[in-house]
Amino acid sequence: MTTRSVSRRVTVALCLAASLLATGHPAAADPARTTAVTGPPVLDAAVFNDPTADPGVPGTPSAAQSAVMDQLIRLIRAVQPGGDIRFVMHQFSTGQRSSEVADALVAAHDRGVRVKVILDSREDASSDAVHAQLAAALGTSESAGSWVVGCEYPDPATKNRGCIARNYQHNKFALFSNVLVDGTVHAKVGFQTSSNLSDWYLYNSYNDAYTFTDATVYDGYLKYFDDMRTGRRADVNPGYFWATPTGTPIKAHFFPRAKSSGDPVVNILRLVECSYRDVDGVTKQTDIRLSLTAFNKNRKAIADELLRLRGENCWIDIVFYENAGNAMTNVDSEIRKVLATRASNGKYMQVTPCRFTVGSRSVVPHTKLMLLDGFYDDDITPRVYTGSANFSHLENADDAWLRIAGRDLHDQYVRWFKDIRKACGGP
Repeated sequence: MTTRSVSRRVTVALCLAASLLATGHPAAADPARTTAVTGPPVLDAAVFNDPTADPGVPGTPSAAQSAVMDQLIRLIRAVQPGGDIRFVMHQFSTGQRSSEVADALVAAHDRGVRVKVILDSREDASSDAVHAQLAAALGTSESAGSWVVGCEYPDPATKNRGCIARNYQHNKFALFSNVLVDGTVHAKVGFQTSSNLSDWYLYNSYNDAYTFTDATVYDGYLKYFDDMRTGRRADVNPGYFWATPTGTPIKAHFFPRAKSSGDPVVNILRLVECSYRDVDGVTKQTDIRLSLTAFNKNRKAIADELLRLRGENCWIDIVFYENAGNAMTNVDSEIRKVLATRASNGKYMQVTPCRFTVGSRSVVPHTKLMLLDGFYDDDITPRVYTGSANFSHLENADDAWLRIAGRDLHDQYVRWFKDIRKACGGP
């Protein structure tokens, strides 16, 4: 971290904290609030945003653009006094819905909810204003009921790391000990998303979120949260990885993971067969669809497996975040070469690099999505894999990846995937 970066972060944090302590409100530099979010949250369901769905009012997000953040706000507001919120975010900047998320967390604390927040200490200072707001309201003492902390303990000026992983905290999830929906209190509710919190995630990128009520998976996330909180005081642990039990529709995977232990995505793909019979005895092919933000040479084994499966007549359909100009930052040349290679049966994977314009702004996918419909490990139940984990280095980031099995949810995601691919200029 540069001296300029440290100085800027300290200055911003102190100024924002002073303003908040003096007035009890966000500093005047915060953007104006938009129309209030209303209605209950959905449970055991996915929500998807559409950054192209402009409302016709410049600078104001439509319900489709803010769908993911609105779901998060509704969940926070639904937690009852005496409950707990545990919240983890990579980037959390002021914005037209993200500021409302911060306000909702403060309001929850004010009504007697214990609010515990872990943020990545971003070098560009983009999260400092919200961190300062939350610190002024919640405090920073972990012995209190509410607090906000960063991973880079005790001082981001001297550390550059994740809470457990070597480089950064990339998670985007929240846990709610209770949520009141339509007169019923639901215990142990979890929220996992691909979206960070700033205006870019309203207007410039596709994101999804899944809200679950599986108690076993919730408890897994709770352990992960506590391990992140304590891990920031210990040496980094690149081999931390573990997963919740198999045998249920939902399973969570928690990173970082030692590269030497193998790639979990590769392990999944190696259990796929490309031809199978459905419940009616009809022969079908296995379909694998991916919508990715980052895919680099550290995970080339995934690309090799996809090429192998295409050669065995699996359908492989990939949409990925295309950088502007000639840059290949998000998907590097080694991965692009494999994705463009003719498979052993003479067929190609369907690949759609995605960056297009709406008005004056660029739009890209920010999802970390894999959809599997076919034969997997003696099972033909469709699966959705989603969360915050990119196909980049296994050891470098704190991340969670969620697997949800079931036809109805999978088909919802497929429809959304096809909408994204079409918007990106794909077939």
